Amino acid sequence: MTVEEKISTFSEEFEKLPGITVINEIEGFKPLFMTSNGLELLGLTLNELIATKENYQHIYFKSNYIRDYLESLESLIELEGLDETYTFFHQVKIKGSFQWYAASIKIFHIEAHFQPTHTITYAVPLKDFEWTIKRAERLMEETDFARKNLEKYGKLTPREIETLGLAGKGMRTNEMAERLNISSDTVNSHLKSLRKKLEVANSFELQEYARAYDLM
Repeated sequence: MTVEEKISTFSEEFEKLPGITVINEIEGFKPLFMTSNGLELLGLTLNELIATKENYQHIYFKSNYIRDYLESLESLIELEGLDETYTFFHQVKIKGSFQWYAASIKIFHIEAHFQPTHTITYAVPLKDFEWTIKRAERLMEETDFARKNLEKYGKLTPREIETLGLAGKGMRTNEMAERLNISSDTVNSHLKSLRKKLEVANSFELQEYARAYDLM
């Protein structure tokens, strides 16, 4: 069964769902199908949507995030297999402003030799869940921070990363020394190295790194 035949088979069922269903090519994340509720929000026909091709992700999504989601899905597939689902928050540009959605994405179609070619995404709006939106915004900010500072973070030693995590939790020098089974002088040496490598001046900035890299 081709991907077009598969879409034709299931499209009527997709339309019955309350959220928005989208089928994309993995290469370039080019759209191939979207349910009518999504097309109505974007003010497009299906042919107009398909015509956006690779520009789709740049027109309607925050820069680079879809690429990151696809990379995360690819990593998940490598670890768990082709049936796995990746769930995430994202923002969609609708009528000039970004709106928050929760979405799940997985492989929809596989060609010969088990090569995945298309994804299916199911998305629901978060406009009625203010606390979730705020949490998603913080997550997005942390993800952006982590991406921008990955090169600096990559220079840290394993022991410096341990120290960063404990500093992020607000531990005092003597508490960190006891936890790591090292002297306070060695902890101070690690903290000095962290400030230099990460180019930070205070504990608050260290906490930003610890939070962004999920060390807290």
